[in-house]
Amino acid sequence: MSSRNIAVQKSVYEALARQKRGPESFTSVLRRLLEHQAGLLDLIGAWGKSGERSDQAALRALRARPGAKP
Repeated sequence: MSSRNIAVQKSVYEALARQKRGPESFTSVLRRLLEHQAGLLDLIGAWGKSGERSDQAALRALRARPGAKP
């Protein structure tokens, strides 16, 4: 497996370190965060219907995604 070095600001490194779960590697953290990131295409149409009830349903659907924060 090849590897690459990247440079990040100290604050980004610290935020990434806080996302680690136990002995998880930084590569695993990045992969997990990138795989579960909601993209713009996932959100298109989420608020297509007007009204509070549909907005709440859209929020519940987004929160139910794997890796979503409460």
